[in-house]
Amino acid sequence: MESKVSILCVTYNRRELVLRCLKSCIEQNYSNFEIVVVVNPSGDGTEQAIQEKFPQVKLIQTHKNIGFFPGLNIAIANSAGDYIMTVDDDAYFLQKDAISNLVSEFQKEPRLGAITCNLEGPNETPVDSDRYIDVFTTGFTMLPRKAFTEWVGYYPDLFFRSAGETYLCTRLWELEHPVKRLANIRMYHERAMQGRSDWDWKFYNLRSQVLCAVMRDPWYLVVPHLLSIKFKSFLQYLREGHFWTWISAWISALCHFSQALRYRRPISGKTQRLLWRLRKEIVLRFP
Repeated sequence: MESKVSILCVTYNRRELVLRCLKSCIEQNYSNFEIVVVVNPSGDGTEQAIQEKFPQVKLIQTHKNIGFFPGLNIAIANSAGDYIMTVDDDAYFLQKDAISNLVSEFQKEPRLGAITCNLEGPNETPVDSDRYIDVFTTGFTMLPRKAFTEWVGYYPDLFFRSAGETYLCTRLWELEHPVKRLANIRMYHERAMQGRSDWDWKFYNLRSQVLCAVMRDPWYLVVPHLLSIKFKSFLQYLREGHFWTWISAWISALCHFSQALRYRRPISGKTQRLLWRLRKEIVLRFP
């Protein structure tokens, strides 16, 4: 029996982008899939447009903008697929057999924890060969449902956006479930800023980095890593005129420190060294 795939999308005030994304999902030639879309309340008619154009889509509306990863958790909990495929609302498939090929790759290499697509777009650099990677980008990736229900668990709601990928991938590698990027499964990524706040983007990105280091780093690396984040982010945010964003993000991270500790499951030094290797070199084969 063909495995069921749940295609999940979280969107906010990006009607035309998400409609284009959903069109590419509907056109997939895989026969056993569902689409679940979580809409953070939009003032641009996103909900109505999805209902009119794609009535087969399961639509979930939140009461406020709860963020990407909390919204994705809701989508996962309200889906039934053996595999979870997350798509960004500003991206779309470039081929109709993408889902079929992703499922086929899991069948060929069952121990895989995640498979991510090859990205094209104005700010993307496509790869020319399959390779193992330290971390995927959430909106273009398929994972077994077991990654959320048995292996790692759901994304912490502390991650409004950013760092959820690192949280998940570090644990997948620790459990010896490799993360792979395939060259022949292609998606286009617009990377549009429509519907996004630059302040929110920078604030939550920095806060999530800090909290993820507390959750995942071995104790001997926590302080050096946090100092590195602090120094590099200070210079970047000061240069970009976001000094108060920097201050706010660090204060918020400190306020959520105790919550981050409850999620803490540090990876081993062995896994940390493996991740460093994957960042520095191209790994085509894995033992």
